[in-house]
Formats: sequence, C-alpha cells, structure tokens
Amino acid sequence: MHIITWMQDPARKRKKLNYPEQSQGSRLASKIRAAASKLTAEEEAEHFKKGMARIYGNHAKEISGAGH
Repeated sequence: MHIITWMQDPARKRKKLNYPEQSQGSRLASKIRAAASKLTAEEEAEHFKKGMARIYGNHAKEISGAGH
C-alpha cells in the first residue's frame, strides 16, 4: 500500500510579511478608487477605451469593449 505523506502533513504556516498598513501607493489607489466610483457610465467607458488604446497602441479598431 502506498501512503501519500503530503496529505498527512499539517498545513505549513507561512511567514508573516512585514508590510506597512499604508504606503504612498495605497493612499493613491484609495483616491483613484474614490474618484472612479463617481464616474458616469459614459465617462467610465471613455477612460476604459483610452486605457486600452494606451496599452495596445492606439489601434482602436482592434480594441473590444469587453462589456464596458
């Protein structure tokens, strides 16, 4: 009979990483989320379209709406 040992081992505890509660990036992200939540559907779609154009290089014909 073959015994699978990894199933019998208790879950290993991961080392807790020491991250700050707030950073410049987390504060900026919070401000961006707050501003984004106030956008209308049309404004959100326009920002999405501009973001996709920036990522894919202004090839608007190739950019799908992806539901936005």
